[in-house]
Amino acid sequence: MSPWLIAATVLLVALAIPLYVAVRHPIMDALVALELTGVVQTTVLLLLAEGFHRTALFDPALVLAVMTFIGSLVFARLMERHL
Repeated sequence: MSPWLIAATVLLVALAIPLYVAVRHPIMDALVALELTGVVQTTVLLLLAEGFHRTALFDPALVLAVMTFIGSLVFARLMERHL
C-alpha cells in the first residue's frame, strides 16, 4: 500500500467530523463544514489518482473543486434570502 492511499484513507475517516457538523449544527456552521468537506473530498480524489497512478482521476477532482465552490455560493445565496 502506497503512502498516497494511506493518506486518502486517513482523510476519508476524518471526513466524518465535518459531516457531523453539517448535519447537527446551525446553518452557518453547516456551510463552513460543507466547504471543508468539498476540500477534503477533492484532496482524497487527488491522492487516489496519485496512489493508483491514473491520470484520468485528476479530472473528477478538478470538476469537484469547481462544483463545490459554485454549490456553496448558491447555498449561501439561498440562505441569505431565508435569513
